[in-house]
Amino acid sequence: MNFGLLLRKYKKIFIFLFTLIISLPVGAAWISRTEVAEADRGLRFYAFDVGQGDSSLFVLPDGKTILIDAGPEDAGKSLLKELKRIGIKKIDLLVATHPHSDHIGGMKRVLSNFQIGKIWDSGFISSSPIQKNFYNMIQKKNIPFGRPKRGYSEKIGGALVEVLAPARLIRGTKRDANNNCLVLNIKYGSTNFLMLADMEREQLSTVRPLPRAAVLKASHHGSSNGTNMSLLKEVRPYVIILSYGKNNSYGYPHKEVVRAVSASGIKRLDTKDGTIRIVSDGEKISYPQSREVVKNGG
Repeated sequence: MNFGLLLRKYKKIFIFLFTLIISLPVGAAWISRTEVAEADRGLRFYAFDVGQGDSSLFVLPDGKTILIDAGPEDAGKSLLKELKRIGIKKIDLLVATHPHSDHIGGMKRVLSNFQIGKIWDSGFISSSPIQKNFYNMIQKKNIPFGRPKRGYSEKIGGALVEVLAPARLIRGTKRDANNNCLVLNIKYGSTNFLMLADMEREQLSTVRPLPRAAVLKASHHGSSNGTNMSLLKEVRPYVIILSYGKNNSYGYPHKEVVRAVSASGIKRLDTKDGTIRIVSDGEKISYPQSREVVKNGG
């Protein structure tokens, strides 16, 4: 066989295949960098499935992070896994909205596995061992700690974090811890994310008027003492997030809330169906799960 003739015959094919092979890694890296750049240009929000509890994360355009609550203790391991899957290495602001175990039970794992920039706490003191252990870990690690009140705001990573509550100490309700929650509005461009924690009627009366918001994290896991038609008309969200566990013993979300959300035509996303991801470019929001895009949110 004349190998010289064979080589000349297939020279162009060899050159093409060689060029294709050496270009593949470069092309793959370019795609990867583009995807990262797209994410870095906006705000990413996650509402985690932590069972019957609550935990949400904001990843801001410059990479700074805000983690609001950490779910119950038995969800700490799964929350840690989710945070690492997303690529989180540091929590710049950790928020404990109130001392109930379904919101701060997972804090031990968060504090043990991440560098924490600073912590905000509602300031409501309970006798729960979980809150005591939480405070002890903060003290041992010497983490900056604050208890901001209504009217305080701070710019973090391109977003404005506004404290809407607590406005004052509330006593004598059925659930005082819920009525002394840290309630936040995260503003990025023209899009607001209103985070109501477990706020109930008594606290709601101290924070009105509420701002309009593209995304509303419903109060108290979809309980009727936290969300009603009046609140929905005031906030006018495009998306409402209900954070609760399957077959929970409280009956969340309550039928009254489900009916009000349905009648309002608001897009409903439930954490019991898995982690929720919403992206904002400052003018519109999108939620990749449903491939829907909403312009001029909030």
